[in-house]
Amino acid sequence: MVKVGNDVTIRWGRALQEFRSSRGMTQSALGRALGVGGTAISNLERGVRRPSHENLQLLDSTLETGGKLKRLWTELNQSGHLAWLGRLSELEQEAVSIQEFQNQLIPSLLQTEEYARMVIKAVTPWMPSEKVEESTRIRVRRGTRFLEGESPFMVVVLSETVFTNPVDSGAVMRRQLEHVLGVAGDGRIVLQVVDAGRHPGLVGPFKILTPHTGPAIAYTESAYKGQFVDDATAVAEFRLRFGHIQAEAAKPSASLDRVRKALEGMSDD
Repeated sequence: MVKVGNDVTIRWGRALQEFRSSRGMTQSALGRALGVGGTAISNLERGVRRPSHENLQLLDSTLETGGKLKRLWTELNQSGHLAWLGRLSELEQEAVSIQEFQNQLIPSLLQTEEYARMVIKAVTPWMPSEKVEESTRIRVRRGTRFLEGESPFMVVVLSETVFTNPVDSGAVMRRQLEHVLGVAGDGRIVLQVVDAGRHPGLVGPFKILTPHTGPAIAYTESAYKGQFVDDATAVAEFRLRFGHIQAEAAKPSASLDRVRKALEGMSDD
């Protein structure tokens, strides 16, 4: 009878396989480095064997993951759900690329402080002012860190609803759009605008983060909290969805013209 792993060991094993492949190591070579056979590595990657504490440390050291496999194992066993190190900001910092679709708001990494504060207040009107300020600082800090770095490369597709039905039509939105035009012109951030209507983005906002090593992760937003998705088939579906949305969107140059046009209709009040 073939042994079958549980959800935790299978997810962790998939990450191990991705790290090993990214290093160009065979299962046999990794096994020799750990003092075990290639079959043992195969069992770990298929999720039919749980890694020992010693193996976690050796794997992280051998594959030079920076401790990610050990932390991922802890996260999975604590919650039963993939939080991928528990912090979206860490994924954003380590990503090679980010592909993001938004149907109502400017992406959080590109939000100004004023806009971020206004959005947080709008979606959680019961939140105490000190919590609003704390959430705003965290969001702005993520955006600043992203913009000051040399990577990742980011492709953003926005629904025209972001401009035709903005959360603000005054000075806050004007400064936000000016900021978007400024950062989208440096070559590292590509912006496209898609017409509102029938397209695969109707399911809601999401982003796909591709790290230097390890599997790509999809992140979806909801009224309760964000959810990370690491299942390879599901992530592939998100990529396909993003590709279809991007194909229906205007070219980057035309999209920036649409942002400028929207900006012209904003007041200074």
